[in-house]
Amino acid sequence: MGAKVNEAPKLDEKDIFSYITTEETNFRTARVPLTTSKSWNMLEHIERCTNVSNGWFNRGSNEDGLRPYNDIATPIIDVAFRSEGFDVKDIVPFVDDKDSYHLSFLIKKYHPQWARKHHIDTFIDDVVESSVIFDLALVKNVNNEKPELVDLKTIAFCDQSEIMAGPICIRHQYTISELVEFKGKWYDDKIDMAIVMSLAQKKEPLAHDQIVKTPSKYIEVYELRGNLPERWLYDDAEMYKYCPQMHIVCYYTGEDGKKNGITLYKGKDKPLSSNFKALKIDKIRSKGRACGKSIVERLFEPQVWNNYAGIKLKEMLDSAVNLLQTESDEIANQKITGLPNFTVLKHEQGKPLSRVDMNLQNVPAVQNFQIGQENQAQKLGSASDAALGQNPVSGTPFATTNAIIQQGGGIHKYRQGKIATFFADELYADWILSWLVKDMNAGRKFSEELTLDEIQNIADNVIGNQVEKRINDMIFKEGKVITEEERDTMKDTLRTQFLKGGNRRFMEILKGELESIPIKVFVNITGKQSNLAENADKMTNLIREFLRAGVPIASMSKQINELLETSGLSPMNFTNITAPAKAPEVPIAPVESPLTSNVPVQ
Repeated sequence: MGAKVNEAPKLDEKDIFSYITTEETNFRTARVPLTTSKSWNMLEHIERCTNVSNGWFNRGSNEDGLRPYNDIATPIIDVAFRSEGFDVKDIVPFVDDKDSYHLSFLIKKYHPQWARKHHIDTFIDDVVESSVIFDLALVKNVNNEKPELVDLKTIAFCDQSEIMAGPICIRHQYTISELVEFKGKWYDDKIDMAIVMSLAQKKEPLAHDQIVKTPSKYIEVYELRGNLPERWLYDDAEMYKYCPQMHIVCYYTGEDGKKNGITLYKGKDKPLSSNFKALKIDKIRSKGRACGKSIVERLFEPQVWNNYAGIKLKEMLDSAVNLLQTESDEIANQKITGLPNFTVLKHEQGKPLSRVDMNLQNVPAVQNFQIGQENQAQKLGSASDAALGQNPVSGTPFATTNAIIQQGGGIHKYRQGKIATFFADELYADWILSWLVKDMNAGRKFSEELTLDEIQNIADNVIGNQVEKRINDMIFKEGKVITEEERDTMKDTLRTQFLKGGNRRFMEILKGELESIPIKVFVNITGKQSNLAENADKMTNLIREFLRAGVPIASMSKQINELLETSGLSPMNFTNITAPAKAPEVPIAPVESPLTSNVPVQ
């Protein structure tokens, strides 16, 4: 059934090409009403956040650099990047099974190597930066090996009120070599056709699709995924029946000037939540819009008014000219810039040459206004002077400065916790752990650095087994009886040999060893690593007080090892150091009093 006259066709009555074209236009122009006085557009938000985060004006050109832009946002954004990020070593996978818990050690040690191989550390930084700038990180399952952060500027359209609520369409700019790599996965003949029809140019989505001439060809490809009409897959499908699908299409302009489409691939797909994960932190205040209120968005107004004050200052400086006045006809309307120094001018009687007062007015007020905007930006961005790398006021106690940093970083700690939860409860739980276990189940031999506690724990288990095996052989094969003292000596000898091997050890995961074992993950972002020097100083003072109180040093081995690790030293290098034996006390013979001695006093 066709659409009525003057009525937009319904979704099921469109084809895939007109649907993408229409929705892309709507994404650029339609606004989401949030309240009666506020509406929002996602592309506009992405563009403005991009401009402010790069220190660019959001409107108008500044090619000649004559519009003052006093960038107060970049230092605050950098503080947010540093404060909200975390490392791969903070992510700790473990086996959630009491009978197989010993395998947690192998998973914990193999995970950093696997993460380095797949650049998970860089991926964490990308997610943090996208969250700080846009308060939206859209993550895509690429190939069941590693996740990929979607560049929000490449989104052709999505549901602007809730990104995971509807289809997502991403626009790619592929080179010929990149597109050819999809042969065997997509339709080979259609790929060849797209390459033939392509041009040596590409489009910039945030510049209203302005065309950039390039030395090589680019193919603009649309990737559409979501719950779509089934008739877009099968001609004989029922009307109004939907299913998850993926469509890969591109466009070209024919000789008649009309826009035509090419389907590079289409097929059934997994549900949208299996292909994408979205992180939005500010969910309550920003309900009804796909992106939350990011750190960068907080800085919009202070940056605008700071620039406004800068422009006013420039206008004042431009008006600062030297003007002279006189009623004398002899020297009036003449320039004196060419006169040599110490020239004496003669004027008519009663008609002297005087200067017009052109002093700048209200400059301090404008400068104070700018300082106020900078302070406001720091408050909104939770960036103290110390966090920005500025020296505190002379005489400020260290404890006060540290407290200001900790309190100022409160919003960043909150946001960091949200990002860590996103990794632990969604990305790792649904995707990454399964990829990690699949890789480990193939059988892996690797080496990794161990802490002293880990080596001692392994030594206890390994040496215990070796000693018992040797004793059994000596009893049953040689008929010897081993005393407890000999057993302890054997353990001490093997332990010493084992510890000499250093803190890097080879480990092996047997093929299929982790099959069907439940594995979970937690992210340790308690900030233990953020104040290493302060923690080491506190621990040193505590150990010193214990020693003064007579606490045996042997009972503090764990604390001392932690102090060494906090200081960046390896406890393994200190295992052979022992406390010096206390010299035996030599009894001093009592000196007899002359009154009781039988020896005559000389």
